[in-house]
Amino acid sequence: MVDRFTPDEMARRWRSARGLMAEHGLDGLLLFGNSGVNRHNEANVFWLSNHLDLHHCYLVAPADEALPPALYTGLTNHVPNARQVSDIEDVAWGGYDPATTVAERLRAQGLARARLGLVGVNAGFGMGMPYQHHRTLREALPELELVDVTRDFARLRAVKSAEEIAWLRKATAFTDRAVEALWRDVRPGMPEYALLDLIEHAYRPLGGQPHIAFLRSMPMDAPNGCLPAQNPSARRIEEGDVIITEISASYWGYSGQIHRPVFVGREPTAPWQRMFDAALEAYRRMLEAIRPGAVEGDAVRAASVLGERGYDIYDDLVHGYGVDIHPPLIDRSCARYWPWDEARPAPAGRAFERDMAIVVQPNPITPDERMGLQLGALTIVTDEGARSLHEVPLEPLVTAP
Repeated sequence: MVDRFTPDEMARRWRSARGLMAEHGLDGLLLFGNSGVNRHNEANVFWLSNHLDLHHCYLVAPADEALPPALYTGLTNHVPNARQVSDIEDVAWGGYDPATTVAERLRAQGLARARLGLVGVNAGFGMGMPYQHHRTLREALPELELVDVTRDFARLRAVKSAEEIAWLRKATAFTDRAVEALWRDVRPGMPEYALLDLIEHAYRPLGGQPHIAFLRSMPMDAPNGCLPAQNPSARRIEEGDVIITEISASYWGYSGQIHRPVFVGREPTAPWQRMFDAALEAYRRMLEAIRPGAVEGDAVRAASVLGERGYDIYDDLVHGYGVDIHPPLIDRSCARYWPWDEARPAPAGRAFERDMAIVVQPNPITPDERMGLQLGALTIVTDEGARSLHEVPLEPLVTAP
C-alpha cells in the first residue's frame, strides 16, 4: 500500500537537505539507491521523493529551488507507477547508461562545473553509486566536483518527525500481528518455510509489506545455531523446539522490528530460561540508560550483564532503524568491554537524541555459538528513556500443546 506524507513534512525534509548543501558549499545533490533488502537501500532517495524503486534509481536535487529535481528509475516500465507515487514531478527512465542521463540533466541546468554532493546507500559499508556510473559521469563532466556526503545526509534522517513516528507505529502494529500469528498458529509438522506464510499473511491483507522474516528452529535440548537464519529450511517443527526470530513488516517503507523466541508446546528449559532472563535484564537496563544526551558507551555498560553471565553476542546490540540500518550503531565488538571495568570503559561514541528510532536487541549466545536468542524491539528515544513501539509481551512465547 502506498501513502504520502504531508506537504509540510516534505518541505521540512527539503529544507534540511538544502541546509546540508549550504553547509558543504554544494550546488546540488545526486542521490543513488538500489532495491537492497526489500528496497531499504532506497532510504535516502525515498526520504526526498517518496519513491521506492524495485531496481535502482537516481535523484538529481539542485540547491537552487528554481531548478526542479529529477528522478530517474532503473527500468522503463516502472516510470508510470513512479509518477503516481513520487512527489517529484519530473520522472523518467534513466536508460541503460544512467550516468549519461544524469550528466545531460546537470548540463541542461547549468551544473556541469558545479560542486555536487554524492549520496549513496550506506556510508558505514562504503556503498555508493556503481564504479562504472561514477567513471562515466566524471568523463562526461570533467569539471564537475564530486563530494561524498552520504554519512552527513543519513544524519538528517536519524531523528524522526511526528509524522514518521506515526508511520512507524503502523509498521510496528503490522509486525506485532506477524509475531502473534507465529506464536498462535505454529504447529508441529510444519516445515520452517511454511512459517513465512503465517508471518506475511498476518499483515499482507491489511496493506503491510514484507521486509524481514528471519528464523531458525531447533530442539531446545539439542541447540545448533545462535542466530535466526535468513533462509528458512525444510526442517519440520517439533514439540519441544525453540524458534528464534527477527521480524520486520513495513508500512510504505517504514518498518518495525521485533525479536522474540517462540517455544513450541513446552516451557523453556533451564538453560533457555537463564539466557532469556539475561537478555531481558540487559534490555530493560538499556532502555533506562538510553535517553537524550546519553552515549553509546552508556548502552554498552547497561548491557554488560550479558558478559557477566558468560554470554557473548553476535549481532548488533543497537542500531538506528525505521527505513534502513544507520547510526547510532553498536556492533558485536562491544562485548570486549564485558564484564564492565571502570578502568577500561567503552568509548563514548555517538550521543542519542530525542525521537531517534533505534532497535535495542541484546542477543546473548554461548561461546561455542550453538545456542542463542534475540530479545528486542524498535524503540523511540524519549526524555524518560527508550520506549518500545511494540506491544508483544516481553516474556517467553509458549505455544499451546
